[in-house]
Amino acid sequence: TTPSADVGHALAAALGAPDVPVATSPTPVPHADTLGEVRSAPLVTRVRDMLLHSDNLLAEAVGREVAAHRGAPGTFRGAVDAVLGTLRDHGLGTDGAVLVDTSGMSGDDRLSAHLLDGVLAAAAAPRAGDLGLLLDALPVAGGDGTLRDRYSVPSGARDGAGWVRAKTGTLDGVNALAGTVTTRGGRALTFAFISNTPGGGDIDAGRAALDRLAAALRDM
Repeated sequence: TTPSADVGHALAAALGAPDVPVATSPTPVPHADTLGEVRSAPLVTRVRDMLLHSDNLLAEAVGREVAAHRGAPGTFRGAVDAVLGTLRDHGLGTDGAVLVDTSGMSGDDRLSAHLLDGVLAAAAAPRAGDLGLLLDALPVAGGDGTLRDRYSVPSGARDGAGWVRAKTGTLDGVNALAGTVTTRGGRALTFAFISNTPGGGDIDAGRAALDRLAAALRDM
């Protein structure tokens, strides 16, 4: 819970001075010598890793970056308010949306399929700009990331392999799939499906059902 202090104490111990007081600061100390530096990958790379591997910790970190960009506190509440505010700034309605984190791991989160599809539709718009990078970061059905082992012949969704790109979502009793698909006629569609099953339900059956729904869009 205190990563900066933990690093400081570990460094002090490695230098043979474990009892030296450690203080942390969110900003560099003036005139201090830099002992080492680590830079993260570019945001576009981290967003792709986040979507490809469904990395919840990375999703939380990106939420904090959105908060910092908007001058909000780097907290759960600050990140949530910043993300929802950004969506509203881009013309997306957030009425009814409830977030307590930016990873979607909380059972208290509430999002509609309409809002998720709205984000994807905005990314697919002709003048989406950098937002269009989201679509390139989505896993390919039957190809990579969290969709690598889905859309096989037994799933009944084989027709969607290679044509569906989507982000998965799974909690106890909840399955979600949101992304894009190219129809046989060459149309690009966006979609968002969420299924809620009381008592947990059969997660594998739920995933397969959503895969079949997405694959069926190929014939639209």
